Amino acid sequence: MTETFIETPEEPTSDFLQVIAAILLGIAATLTAFSAYNSALTDGEALQGYTEASQKLADSNFYYGQGNQVEAGDRALFVAYATATQDDKADLAEYLKTLMRPELVEAVDWWVDAKDAVTPFDEADDNPYENADYAEGQAQGEASKQTYEEAKAADERGDKFELATVFLALTLFFGGIATLFSRRSVRLTLLVVGTGTLAFGSSILLGAL
Repeated sequence: MTETFIETPEEPTSDFLQVIAAILLGIAATLTAFSAYNSALTDGEALQGYTEASQKLADSNFYYGQGNQVEAGDRALFVAYATATQDDKADLAEYLKTLMRPELVEAVDWWVDAKDAVTPFDEADDNPYENADYAEGQAQGEASKQTYEEAKAADERGDKFELATVFLALTLFFGGIATLFSRRSVRLTLLVVGTGTLAFGSSILLGAL
């Protein structure tokens, strides 16, 4: 009776390195997709933040410009009022006072009673003069700065996600070509390098989260 022998393959089909490569590729593919997704999200947040910051800065400039016009009008009315008062034109002075904003009327009354005040626009703690446009302009300016900083932080996070994606993609490359070589030393080297890029990319990804 003739005996049939089946030669054992030099490398089993369930090669350990093949399993490692498959695991490496699976992890790298999952993390690459996750990193790319977060990169797209943070880039969108950064772009939206920069747009909102620019809009708020434009609003701030608008309110400051409008505030300058309001104050210029207040100063013109005050000069006319002061001139009428000095010329003993009480009726004209009272009429001009009816044209003033309530904030300016309070400031004029403060100026009349104050001993050291030069104009109703002096910078003094007890001066009731207010210009709402200046306050709104300052508020919009501060909001613009805060929004810009938030957008900048999101942009930096997006850069980290993109960098992590690059190293994770390199892992896919090294893990993929490792399966094409028959020599164990070459495959092992490529898998070690791929593991290194996976670890480095993962650390960057964790730092961005």
